[in-house]
Amino acid sequence: MALLSLLVVVGISLTKEAMELEDAEQAYYSQWWRWGYDDQPPLYTWLQIGLNQLIGISKVSFSLLRGSIFASILFVLFALSKAYLQDKDKAVWTVLMLLCVPVFIDFTFRRLSHTALLCLVMLLTYCAVLRLIRKKDLLGYLLLGTILGIGILTKYNYALFMAALGFSALVDKGIREILWHRYIWITGGVLAVLTYPHLQWLVQNQNYVTELRESIVAKTGNTDPQGILFITPFISYSLTLLKLSGYLVGCTALLVALRKWRLKMGTRDWFYTLFVSQLTTLLLFFVVLHVQKVETRWLLPLFLPFMPLLARRIHIPDSKKWSAIGFYAFLAVLGLQLIRTPAEKVLGIPSDVHFGFSPISEKLRKDYDTMQWVLPDVTYGGNIRLLNPDREIFSMDDFSLPSEKMNFRKKVWIQMKAHKGNGKKYRPLDSLGAFGRKKQMLFFYAD
Repeated sequence: MALLSLLVVVGISLTKEAMELEDAEQAYYSQWWRWGYDDQPPLYTWLQIGLNQLIGISKVSFSLLRGSIFASILFVLFALSKAYLQDKDKAVWTVLMLLCVPVFIDFTFRRLSHTALLCLVMLLTYCAVLRLIRKKDLLGYLLLGTILGIGILTKYNYALFMAALGFSALVDKGIREILWHRYIWITGGVLAVLTYPHLQWLVQNQNYVTELRESIVAKTGNTDPQGILFITPFISYSLTLLKLSGYLVGCTALLVALRKWRLKMGTRDWFYTLFVSQLTTLLLFFVVLHVQKVETRWLLPLFLPFMPLLARRIHIPDSKKWSAIGFYAFLAVLGLQLIRTPAEKVLGIPSDVHFGFSPISEKLRKDYDTMQWVLPDVTYGGNIRLLNPDREIFSMDDFSLPSEKMNFRKKVWIQMKAHKGNGKKYRPLDSLGAFGRKKQMLFFYAD
């Protein structure tokens, strides 16, 4: 299943004329080794750079990393479920239940990069905690420290899980014994070694921190006055959590009501305690920061590890039959994802990925080949780099780019709106009309 999913993800990328937003971002940012990219830590882009150096720059190189992460999520979720539930059939069902989490199937197949990697890291973290619950040895604490460090370098909101883990120790004996063990200093040491260079870089680059803060505010704020009045952080968080888990809970409730499945009670263990602690920590975070907008994909990494907790409460009398149904349903979803892009094009459903960037690339190569190219944003920059892998491409919205990199002798830049300056310098040298799905007019300037 994991290998087939990997092949499908790669196949999906080949059906598109342009790359999805996050693949385009990686095509752009993977030009350089940096300590930070846009508003994200650097690990995913570092992995992408390494893969690009191995197999070159193409649609396959970007989808291969995302597909490998998707396949690894399935494998690690199965391994975690099998170890926790001590039941192979239920572990299979835990993976198949992902069909009822649409945001995982849709976004991870097509769009997610850092969030998908964080999903994998979260599952690995639970594997490490489960191992330490059963056996507290030096290797276990080394693994935990390594995974914690990788988590911070993957996405900053991983720190919320670390806070939840600490809160869980207040009420759960098993977790408390892990955190108060004499080897915990090893975990802290490995975590510090892995994250210190990046955190030091953040402290030394206050302009980047300012841009990072503004980006977070833009993503979590709500500019609609009515929304601020009537949608509180609690309601927004609750609705998003319901949207994330609604299909899964609804399908489970239906099958229980039809007496196909049965729910059974279970004892509260460290897994359950950590579940409640994470829900509470997230709620406090959103309330304190007065977050007005909560996206389902933000909660996905914190939600996936608790699929085994639900599977533990379900008894399936004829598990082999239901496993077969779930397996074929999963195959059907893979098939639908594979044909989705070409089907949308045939049916006339608009999508940005149906419009390639060749017209821009050809004009730049023909008329401005000796100049430095600066694109409107990283989406444009990444797609142009895909078509010109031997050139260094720049973007106007790249706030993590060191200022000295922008000191060009001669450059051509593209804007989506005509410059309002009256001088000769600001008169467009060229233009490209009706570009892309939105039929935008692009203006070419040079100095």
